[in-house]
Order: sequence, then C-alpha cells, then structure tokens
Amino acid sequence: MDARATSSPVPTGPLALLTCATCAVRNSSLCSALTDEELRDLHGISRRKTLAKGQFHAFEVGAQADFVNVIGGFGKLIKSAPDGRQQIVGLLFPSDFVSNHSQSDLAASDTYMIEAASPLELCLFPRDGFEGLLSRYPELAQRLLEITLDELSIARDWMVLLGRKSAEERVASFFLHVSKRMSAQSCSSAAVFDLPLDRSDIADHIGLTLETVSRQISKLRSLGLITMEGTRRVVRMDVDGLTERAGF
Repeated sequence: MDARATSSPVPTGPLALLTCATCAVRNSSLCSALTDEELRDLHGISRRKTLAKGQFHAFEVGAQADFVNVIGGFGKLIKSAPDGRQQIVGLLFPSDFVSNHSQSDLAASDTYMIEAASPLELCLFPRDGFEGLLSRYPELAQRLLEITLDELSIARDWMVLLGRKSAEERVASFFLHVSKRMSAQSCSSAAVFDLPLDRSDIADHIGLTLETVSRQISKLRSLGLITMEGTRRVVRMDVDGLTERAGF
C-alpha cells in the first residue's frame, strides 16, 4: 500500500472528547447515539486512518473485521471478482458506517475495498471491541439498526435503477442521489457541489458506458435541468424536473 496511508490510535481521555466534539460528523454519525462518557469507551477501541486520493482500505473478514466510520472526504465502495473485475457498489459520504461483517461462508469469500475518491479520513473499530459496546449500550445498537435499514433501502432503490431504469433515468437518479446526500451533510440545500466521481466512475456505478453517461449529461444540461462548471461542479439543479426524468 502507498506509504502515504496512515493509521493511528485515536486519543483517549479529555483529548479524545475534544476531538470528537469538534468532529464534523459528531451529530450525524453512529457516535451521535452516545453520551460523552460512553464516547470515551468507543474512542478507546478506535484508530484513525487517512487515505490520499486513489488509495485503498481493504476489509478484513472474520475476527479481524473492522467497522468503518467515514469522518471526512468521499469514498467508493468496491467489490472485486476473483478474475480481477471490479464494480463500484456504493458511494461513501461523511458519517457513513460500513463493514464486511457477515459470518456466512459466501460473504467470507467476498472482497470489498474502499477507494478514496478524495482525501479520506476513516475511524476504524475492531469487531470484538465494537460488538462488546453494542451489548453494553442499547442506544448504539439502535442507531446501528437505523443506519443498516437506511442502507438496505438505498440498496433496493439501486437494484431498481440497475434493473429497470433507462439511461436517462439512471443519470438523473444519480444526480438526485448525490445532491440529497450532500444536502444531508450540510443540513441545507446543496445548491453548489462537486460530483464525487468522474464520468468513467459514474458509468461504472450506474451500469452504463462512458459515452452514454456523457451524452445523457449533455442532454440534461441542454434541457436546463442541470448547470455545471467543467465536468464535476454542479451549480444549479432543477430538482422537480430531474425527479420527473428519473421516473419517480
């Protein structure tokens, strides 16, 4: 792995609380379910990992598995096939919480990685220690359940997108999804934002060719549904118009 990837323990004691109190996702991540005293216990088992753009974090399985909380930046959740093919199966935003935790034989053979789409900061919690906290703090377990159900809903929507939607509907849905996630992070309408993926990765994520994605984005721009500066910055969106085009 690139030497720029760093991993270090998270401070404990008063310094840990100060770090958490100033964390941008303190009130929106899994940690929001914990009191200050309980938060010290979570910090006691955690470690911080920083990735430069393009670097990877590979999930371990079994007893070595980590739970991962995204602290800052954007990531791509990637599934690798035995023959080397890869698929972007999800986008990771600040406050997202992911793992490769299933103990089934089928899941144990899966290879998942996080690739940093921008400089990415992660908080890692070892499986054994985290499961111990879940049994001690029911509020933490409840918050994890809520996050899991939200992720399940997103996954089901994405199954519909990949299985039934046209190229135009897929691209419009992608813009709406990213805008919604960006808005959730800022707690307000994301009027201006940068797409976390380039067009090649967008094509991979929504199951289209690069040429088709570029053509559909040009179409949406010509219709006045999106206004962009360059290839990544969105400066205006017609949400109602995009929603109609997305088939919702």
